[in-house]
Amino acid sequence: MKQKMMILLLGTTGLVFVSPAFSSDLTTEVEDVPPVTVGVYARHDGGKIVYNYRVTNNSQLNVTAVTIGRDDQNDGNPDNDVNELVELPAGYTSKLGIPSTSSNSPTGWRVSALAPEDTEAHAIAWGVMNEHSPQIRTGHTDSKMRISLDEPDNNYLTAHALVTFGDTNPETLTVPLEQLDVTPPDLTVILTPDTVAAQDNKFVAIKASFILKDDYDRMPEIKLESITSNEILSYGDIRDASFGLDDRYFRVLAASQGMGGRTYTVTYSATDASGNQAIAIATVLVTAAAADSQPETSNTDTISQ
Repeated sequence: MKQKMMILLLGTTGLVFVSPAFSSDLTTEVEDVPPVTVGVYARHDGGKIVYNYRVTNNSQLNVTAVTIGRDDQNDGNPDNDVNELVELPAGYTSKLGIPSTSSNSPTGWRVSALAPEDTEAHAIAWGVMNEHSPQIRTGHTDSKMRISLDEPDNNYLTAHALVTFGDTNPETLTVPLEQLDVTPPDLTVILTPDTVAAQDNKFVAIKASFILKDDYDRMPEIKLESITSNEILSYGDIRDASFGLDDRYFRVLAASQGMGGRTYTVTYSATDASGNQAIAIATVLVTAAAADSQPETSNTDTISQ
């Protein structure tokens, strides 16, 4: 009962997690093509992970509420309904709810976290505030539902959405979330300088810059993955490199052991907030040293994490 009372605070939508028998308006091809789809993509913004939801209503009824991370199994049995989300919105408190800085709602709607005290899982519910609030009408799409987290939670991308139709005698339908962003970023790595002359016991500072594009995320997460060489490396030939982090500056020993020169191969990754990852490499060539100044070799050929 406590959970249902929290839901009713959303307004007059009757947001009860009981799935009555579907009307004929909702049963058309439910298993193959749901009459409502809820798409999702994520992006990085100001140190937060922002999940964006797009609701398309192709049913014959108006949508009055959408709850992310709630699965009622579409079986009419409230006893096996489950919440699926782990991370709460940024700044959330049980007393004050979700801060306005951590959410966005359609005009006339409000958002709340449905967080029962007896479980760690929760759901995020959007619903109309009253009978005068605009609903998502038949044939319309709404893309104004957003929620921000301090830490990523993949459940916000892969869980279910419980859709409520009507504000009197409401009906509900659970549909899986559809990931809108399935394309990795486009990543190009540029190393400066990319060619250096061999110098005895000299280290050269290398700067990495990027050409980075993504369909949805303006700030994919960049990480230095590894630095390898075509020649055997000694411990310390690569310095100031922080693998697994967004490290764009490091130093390499300007040494070559053979007439072909030494090539450092540097690998970076770019991962968007929806989890799509791209890998790109660039090289630094150390030109061949003079024959009388060849450094000794060691037994390590890769420096990476």
